[in-house]
Amino acid sequence: MMSSQFPVDVAQLTSLFVDSVFYGFYLITFFSCFRGLLTTNDGGLKSRSTINYKMVAASLWMLVFSTLQVACHLRFVLDAFVYSDNKPVDTLSDMSNPVNVMLLVTFVAQTFMGDCILLYRCWIIYDRRWMIVICPIIMFIAETGCGIAAVYLETTLSGDSAITDRPLFPLIATLQSLTLTTNVITTFLIVHRIWTIHNAVRQLVPSIKNHPLRNMLVVLIESASVYTASAAVMLTVYVLRSNADYVVSDLIVQLIGITFNLIIIRFARGTAVKPMEETLTSLKVSPRRMAQRVAFENSGSSPSNDNDTDTQTTYDIEEDC
Repeated sequence: MMSSQFPVDVAQLTSLFVDSVFYGFYLITFFSCFRGLLTTNDGGLKSRSTINYKMVAASLWMLVFSTLQVACHLRFVLDAFVYSDNKPVDTLSDMSNPVNVMLLVTFVAQTFMGDCILLYRCWIIYDRRWMIVICPIIMFIAETGCGIAAVYLETTLSGDSAITDRPLFPLIATLQSLTLTTNVITTFLIVHRIWTIHNAVRQLVPSIKNHPLRNMLVVLIESASVYTASAAVMLTVYVLRSNADYVVSDLIVQLIGITFNLIIIRFARGTAVKPMEETLTSLKVSPRRMAQRVAFENSGSSPSNDNDTDTQTTYDIEEDC
């Protein structure tokens, strides 16, 4: 058995160490992200009308559950090795322990918010067309249902149960599979949309090089690849019924927050879209507005009008190209 090769006590201690290290990374990116959401490039506070409150709320949500996850994990390990009269392995194997249940709650909540933001970005980029994101939304709803059911079921398990035992195994495996699939599909849709617009702009103005939409693609693909790879590893070790799942699942809680923060930081600093103002000042077509719209929805920066008579919030590529 994979679990016997990596005992639960070793797995939990390793997980706490990895969790703490990446929580430190998360805090560094959080403060930089929050500064970008609330301040301008010159250091002044943004006006209330230019603050993206959706992203502010999402960042605070992730801070709460990232912190709660580390705190609960530390408490769980202290209970097992210091305060409990039972053997550490027995305490750590008690799935119905309230602290252990909270660890699953933090994972489900963080995954929920991460996928919510990804779906929101996809919806925005596709001009708020629900039909484009209907399939990912259905999977997201199913994923959320599996997460809630798994949390409830964990509270009813006996003390000697494991996270890879039935009946919890099908729910967790389905949750992880849906999370991975939703992220892959949604990321593909976002990348395809931006790449299509990028090619359209290059056809209109062939002299433009290093178009900022390419920078957006790099930012989104880099962030998505980190999370997707981690989710794939988590699903693999879980299906193999290895206690390494404790390490990977706790790591993912922090990675979701880190990748979210890094995207906000890149857009807020203008590293993903700053060349827009320099290379497209003479371009009066909607692809530019689309790029600015993506930046606005991610960082709260106001998109410029540039005398563009198109008052639509986003760009319909079929009409303009």
